[in-house]
Amino acid sequence: MNWESFIDEESLAQLLPAEYSRFALPFKQSLEVFLSRLPANAQERILAEQINLPAGVSLSQRLGRLAHSCPVLHKLGQILSRDQRLAPQLRLELNKLESTPSTVSQDVIESLLVKELGRLELKALELLPPAIAEASVAVVIPYRDKSRPAQPEGVFKILKPGIEERLNIELEILSQVGEYLDNCLNELGIPQLNYQDTFEQVHSKLRWELRLDEEQRHLGLAAKFYSDQPRIQIPTLFEHCTRRVIAMERVFGEKITDHRFELSTEKHWLAELAGRALIVRPILCPDDQALFHCDPHAGNLFSTRDGRLAILDWSLAGFLGVRERTALVQIMIAAMSMRPDRMVAIILELDVRKQCNTTALRACVARWLRKIRHGGLPGLSWLVGFLDEAVQSARLSMPADLLMFRKSLLTLSGVISEIGAWSFNLDRLLMYEFLRSYLLEWPIRWFSDPSSRSFATRLSNLDITEVAVSSPMIVGRYWQALWRDGMDLLSAAKVSQRFS
Repeated sequence: MNWESFIDEESLAQLLPAEYSRFALPFKQSLEVFLSRLPANAQERILAEQINLPAGVSLSQRLGRLAHSCPVLHKLGQILSRDQRLAPQLRLELNKLESTPSTVSQDVIESLLVKELGRLELKALELLPPAIAEASVAVVIPYRDKSRPAQPEGVFKILKPGIEERLNIELEILSQVGEYLDNCLNELGIPQLNYQDTFEQVHSKLRWELRLDEEQRHLGLAAKFYSDQPRIQIPTLFEHCTRRVIAMERVFGEKITDHRFELSTEKHWLAELAGRALIVRPILCPDDQALFHCDPHAGNLFSTRDGRLAILDWSLAGFLGVRERTALVQIMIAAMSMRPDRMVAIILELDVRKQCNTTALRACVARWLRKIRHGGLPGLSWLVGFLDEAVQSARLSMPADLLMFRKSLLTLSGVISEIGAWSFNLDRLLMYEFLRSYLLEWPIRWFSDPSSRSFATRLSNLDITEVAVSSPMIVGRYWQALWRDGMDLLSAAKVSQRFS
């Protein structure tokens, strides 16, 4: 089928952030490549759905319906749904993907459960229809275990019929879209990134959506990870789990973006709770591997009836290792110390493909250090912006889990914005928790190896000593660089005046 006329490039550009409107063409053509390589019956089904939409529907509505039709696009739509840079009408349609009414019939759901568990009545299991949610790959239905009257009401999460084949096909096509973009860089006017490699990293993560046995493992790890956090709820696993079915505690509440707040302080409290649990805790985890949720969209974050934050759907989980967290802290120290060469060296160690353009990276480092000298604070926002630019301008390839953590941060930031917690600042919270952890570490630092970074802050005693001893040189480097900035501005002004 010819999908060329399906999306109007000009209309699409209006839905994208102004600074990214020039990417409307590559977005349009990537979507055409994706749709044209789907199996014929899938293309026919999608086309019929689009034809049956009412006349005059907006492009946002068409894209929302399209995302609902394809598991991979459904997941990507959830990721983008809270991105405040997108047009509000598009975000409204993508928000609907976070939790949709079930399209799987009651009979099909029951037959899937019988196939996995055996006769439900023989196990004293009673379904409580209707299904309460449907995600990109699974459907959720409540149930009661009559053999355990004291056990709370539970839910079954079941893989949808035929979803494995559909998702595997679409993920393979996603890699082909990456290959297409790599081959058309100049024609499309897009940055020289290894798109196929990046898409394949995402590809490998999205495959875990089908592994409900892995989600069960992640739920167990999450319960342990947050065991000392009474305000965080992780659903408890129940009996009757299989590779295709999860039986777990039902959470009663509502999406945090749907919660009605009586006081503005409640918004701040909930935003801080989410930021502390999903971003700060993984960064400042003392363990070698720090668990984090890869998909914290609003449909997976519930404000419960008893005032807790429930974190749902652990199919996509990642782990930040010591190496990644140490590198992030060392980049910040090097930035505050005005040591561009040190920053470049740390980032090159992070580069997965070892193809980073060192010259472009040095220029990127210089730009972002200049932001600090002119009033910027080297917090999490600064670090994320810097790494984003390094990826685009210097072809830095970050580890898959660090890439997913960046995506989690973007998603959660959008959710917090929609809560309306304007007084909340994630940078400030992270700095506060970093300093608190630093102070709590002091008693054991006296007995630690000077070079050891086995602390939540990932700072060794040698790191601290080096910063303290070199403080006068840091001040000197700062003012020297600031003077160069002034000379550069003066030279640029003279050149501009000469040509005018």
